[in-house]
Amino acid sequence: MPVTARKEALQRYAGALEVSVGSGRVLRSYYTPPMRLFRPYGEGGEPRTFVVANVAGGVVGGDRLSVSLDVGADEALLATTQAAEKVYRSDGAEAVLTNSYRVGPGAVLEMLSSGTILFDGSRLLRSTEIDVAAGGRFAYAETVVLGRIARGEVFASGSLKDRIRLRRDGRLVWADDFGLDGDIAGTMAAAAGLDGAKALAMLLLVGEGAGQAVEIARAQAPVDGLRIGASALSGDCVAVRILAGDPAAARTALAAIWSATRSAWLNRPARMPVIWSV
Repeated sequence: MPVTARKEALQRYAGALEVSVGSGRVLRSYYTPPMRLFRPYGEGGEPRTFVVANVAGGVVGGDRLSVSLDVGADEALLATTQAAEKVYRSDGAEAVLTNSYRVGPGAVLEMLSSGTILFDGSRLLRSTEIDVAAGGRFAYAETVVLGRIARGEVFASGSLKDRIRLRRDGRLVWADDFGLDGDIAGTMAAAAGLDGAKALAMLLLVGEGAGQAVEIARAQAPVDGLRIGASALSGDCVAVRILAGDPAAARTALAAIWSATRSAWLNRPARMPVIWSV
């Protein structure tokens, strides 16, 4: 009797990175392949700086990767990623990315991702859990590019499920879910969908004084094909969203808004991490 081979979802990696900072030092630094942590010398006026990297060169269906950053009371940390994360075409399995960010009382965490690029046919499930204590401040930036635009490829098949949960002292205050599946091309083209945008970016700010980002975002000079919306979810929580036909325009707008907000809100240099220019 012939034996029929059963096709199993392939998983290259189940990698994790966990970092905890407190009492003026790194309390815990743990990672398993393909995750790595780099600790470059901080630029003048900058806090302790970490670069999170996936040295596998991207994510495929079946991969499971997680990142956890815990910033203790009165500490400050600037974190970014080594490059935009590439999510490759899948044979049917989802790639699962799990992020966890915790900010203690009086602490500041800037988590400024270099972005995510979804190849056509990729399948991504991403979950981001954020908990900010009273007196803490948190900034989260992410850009999603829907296809390899420079090569003329658009994300037309596959799936994206992006889930964010924000808590203040453990209490859920905001839940956000974004998904693309099924008729992705139709959703991207629809006026009630992405209206032709091929890149979307978000800047989430939490903590006292974050509200000033609303006016900074709204003051951005108009650019063709670029739309920016800013909402104060509460007195100290702001979400800025950007849609653009050109990924570079979305990234440039996000950097401009955050740089100006950073200077006014955190009294730090009005710039993005140096690695963004590499």
